[in-house]
Amino acid sequence: MAWTPPTKFTVLFSFLLLAGGLFILVEQYFALAGGILPPLTFGTFTSDQWWGIFGMGLVFLAWFLMFLGVRLKGL
Repeated sequence: MAWTPPTKFTVLFSFLLLAGGLFILVEQYFALAGGILPPLTFGTFTSDQWWGIFGMGLVFLAWFLMFLGVRLKGL
């Protein structure tokens, strides 16, 4: 299977997902932004755990979208 470059939309959207996920992770674990994320209280997880799950999920989605953009034609 030949390599195909991803579209500009795929690259831009993947970058935005990655930037959002890394911002959440950096804000949670290093507390650089001063705690601007609101507290989340769902189930038995703490707010830090929920934000970590969302941040890691966004980073994974960014990687997966870029992977699909390279592997599939026209994405």
